[in-house]
Amino acid sequence: MRFRSAPVPLALALVALSGCHVLGGLPGSTDLGPPAIGRIEITSDVRLDSAGGLRGSMVGEGTSRAVHLVSSDTGLIAMLVRRFRPDIIRDGDLWTSLSRAGSVTIDPSHIDQGAGRYLPRVASPEGHTDVRLSGVLARGGTCGWRGAQAELIVEAPPVSAEVPGLRGPVVGSFRLASEVTERQVRRRLAPPSAELITSLLDHTVRSLDSALDLQLNTSERPLTPVSMEMIPVNSLLDVDAADIVPIQTLQGIRYVVSLRRREVTATGDTVVAATVMMWDAQGGARQTIMAPTLLNLTRGRILPRRGSWVPVYWRRLQSLSGFEYPRDYIWMEQVAPMDGSVIWSIIDPTGNVVVAAAEMQGPCTQ
Repeated sequence: MRFRSAPVPLALALVALSGCHVLGGLPGSTDLGPPAIGRIEITSDVRLDSAGGLRGSMVGEGTSRAVHLVSSDTGLIAMLVRRFRPDIIRDGDLWTSLSRAGSVTIDPSHIDQGAGRYLPRVASPEGHTDVRLSGVLARGGTCGWRGAQAELIVEAPPVSAEVPGLRGPVVGSFRLASEVTERQVRRRLAPPSAELITSLLDHTVRSLDSALDLQLNTSERPLTPVSMEMIPVNSLLDVDAADIVPIQTLQGIRYVVSLRRREVTATGDTVVAATVMMWDAQGGARQTIMAPTLLNLTRGRILPRRGSWVPVYWRRLQSLSGFEYPRDYIWMEQVAPMDGSVIWSIIDPTGNVVVAAAEMQGPCTQ
């Protein structure tokens, strides 16, 4: 089963952006946090130990029926197939055999979930929930290992005041029973006001343009916005759009902004400027999570740009409960327009660490 995210947006807000370009960033703001991430790579620390227990974290999505956790980690996929479904492997070629099979089921009872072992837990926008592993699948790609997936299906108790709901983006973790803390219900954070949205976007636009101005060739400076019209917030648009979500950090409430904005270089190229940043409500503390980049926009298509620019952009931003309570994680999609691949990712902004990331769509997915 293929599934795509259906993020629950904040109320749609339309705000006007100024076209200011300020060298050196936002006056009075302070850069905080670790170095920005250039691009999100597929990552997973999930492993199958010698006793048949899973340990590590996976990105996923919750539905009304169950939670689907996904990994593109070829090491994990190979271990699952070789250990539990060696019968599908022909001529010693695991990836071709898995591709031919398409999808292979694995009996979840083979995965050790005994007391004292690695217990599955899911963190969602509503909090932490203990779950039970109910299904395991291995999927093959169409071009060797690329596009292969491991999918774990977990089920939770009925939702109640003590059991958070699991719809939307999630991160699943298999941890030792001794490491699992008491269940936590995530405190619902108030969405930013219209005035704060305007301020956050203005801060992000000015910081983004300033950072790009330092990287552009002299002949391409300055960047000029294509349009001064209002930009939709938390919509499904890719261009001239932004996502803004509140997030709980160890320093208090912060606001994460993902921006994709059309600009024109001095040489006449239409580009999309993109970044993901985190701010406090006053704009005095900022942290760049995804490093600023530029992509070409040609006949309505977003395309890679020559040079050192990272050819990806980020969208569908959401916040969810982190396992190290009370701080939150960030869920987002990374899109690579060159091959159409989409990576789902979970990021811990405390250290700009990619907790888990899996390719959900790409040229080799079946």
